Amino acid sequence: MRYAVLPLLAVAAGFAVAHAASPNMREGMWEITTKMEMTGKSGMQMPTQTAKHCMTKKDVEDPKRSTPGAGDQSRCKMVDHKMQGNTATWRVECQDGTTGVGTVSYSGDSYKGNQTIAMKRSGQAMNMKMDYSGRRVGDCPKK
Repeated sequence: MRYAVLPLLAVAAGFAVAHAASPNMREGMWEITTKMEMTGKSGMQMPTQTAKHCMTKKDVEDPKRSTPGAGDQSRCKMVDHKMQGNTATWRVECQDGTTGVGTVSYSGDSYKGNQTIAMKRSGQAMNMKMDYSGRRVGDCPKK
């Protein structure tokens, strides 16, 4: 059950800053940490995940590409988005009734954010909270 939710979260998180001005973020190698926790009848905390990703100039200029967890956006739709200063907020609605809200604040060499997701699986209401952070750890490797 817990692994079936992960692709959905990546989809929902991918709407964080689509269609916005470029965030205050520098290109380079980024270390991204995601912590997820589910509440409800099958509540559980999932292991923290950390990954490195090279953010190119093109990635940084396109908020959709610089968003934590950006992924397949075919099942969910961003219905509200605001970028004020260095902070983006959003709301997401998915075809299966899943909804979510989130925020991320950028500060050049780091960002922090969170998102909450409300969903139903097998007739049970579940909520998931994702906390994520990113920090620039250097330049991308030369090709």
